[in-house]
Amino acid sequence: MTQIIRNLFAYPTFFLFQQVARRASLFLTILIATSAVFLFSDYISDRLPGTLWNMSGDISSGEAEEIVSEVVIEKGDTLSTVLKKQNLSTSEIQNLIKAASTETLLSKLNIGQVLKFYYDVELVEQEESGLVEERLILGRMSIKIDTVRSVEFVRNGDNFVTHNISAPLKKLISKYESTINTSLIASLQETGISTSTIIKLVNAYSHQIDFQRQIKTGDKIVVITEKFVTSDNEFSHHGKILHASLTSAGTDYNIYLYSPSGKEGDVEFFSEEGQSIKSSLLKTPIDVVRISGHFGYRKKHPIHGYGAMHKGLDFAASTGTPIYAAGDGEVQFAGWKSGYGRFVLVKHKNGLSTAYAHASKFANNLKVGSKVKQGDIIAYVGRTGHATGPHLHYEVRVNGKQVNPIEFKSTPSIKLSGSKLSKFNEFKKQVHNLNKKLNSKIELTAAEVPSIKLY
Repeated sequence: MTQIIRNLFAYPTFFLFQQVARRASLFLTILIATSAVFLFSDYISDRLPGTLWNMSGDISSGEAEEIVSEVVIEKGDTLSTVLKKQNLSTSEIQNLIKAASTETLLSKLNIGQVLKFYYDVELVEQEESGLVEERLILGRMSIKIDTVRSVEFVRNGDNFVTHNISAPLKKLISKYESTINTSLIASLQETGISTSTIIKLVNAYSHQIDFQRQIKTGDKIVVITEKFVTSDNEFSHHGKILHASLTSAGTDYNIYLYSPSGKEGDVEFFSEEGQSIKSSLLKTPIDVVRISGHFGYRKKHPIHGYGAMHKGLDFAASTGTPIYAAGDGEVQFAGWKSGYGRFVLVKHKNGLSTAYAHASKFANNLKVGSKVKQGDIIAYVGRTGHATGPHLHYEVRVNGKQVNPIEFKSTPSIKLSGSKLSKFNEFKKQVHNLNKKLNSKIELTAAEVPSIKLY
């Protein structure tokens, strides 16, 4: 037995034993390390359920690892519920919610909104065992508001500091064309123009066009507008409408955004003749809706049943739709008036006044003597008084007598003449040249049209 042991530890045999032991140890080390990676992956998946994660940073260069967790807001999600799913500590959740409460943009999370959590991997060595433990520490959180804006919450000790970030935007000049099929709004939407721009356009033309009676299938419209995109050419929003041309029944209605004084704050739309399209009264003191009752004699009143003169226009609209002052003036009456229900009477210049009936409520602080500007909200559509459904009854009065609002000829607020008209005509030529350069596939940067001074 003694001899066997001596032979076992003889140099060649012992050397072989050492090599086997070393290789076995190396194999076990690799096996343990591989298992640790898979276990850590499972740990991350369990710790950040339902999220996307990845590691960034070059491990060999010694840069820190970062794990990114992305959450897309779904119905019923709140910031609190999202944070709890990240397995953050109570104090971290409270600090993040407190920081978010100071941001008005984050008063409510919207479905589809994206939140990202950026975790740093921290290595902590246990004093007793000497083992190394990996911990996830939230370094920052970002919430995307829209294509341009986002808010970041960056760790600062135990608290988080907010940073508002805005992506740089590039301004383009774009052209949109459409032939009207069913309606002006639907046709414009098909071109890709934003809803807010369509509303601006309709409001601008409301001084010239009766959308209920004039617009027909086959009419055409061209719109040139500012368009803002991100550095990745992602659409952000439309800016000012620079020019529009609406062709209806063979007549062209052209409008140009222009400032006679050359100041940005003094811009408004002018007609082909150099007259401000902002007239003394709006054609319709309400967003585009259906005319449900015309001016004139009715053989049968819808409520009383007998024949009577209808001394205004009725615009059918849902309860709560804003009613705008048709022109600048002073409120002469705001209260309840017999069959009119809640009623507003506004006095304008030169013996002109306008009346608004059946409102559900008045605008805040509206009272007799209030000064109003054209386009100010004065009341909201309702069905008070003698009304079978929610609508606005609108009257135009000249020296106290009701006239047909459709036939009433209002006057432009500005008429260019002399050198000012000459400058405007030169401006029009530049716009027409720009129109020729643009089409649905060609857009120009603002720098490529320096000759056109928009204001």
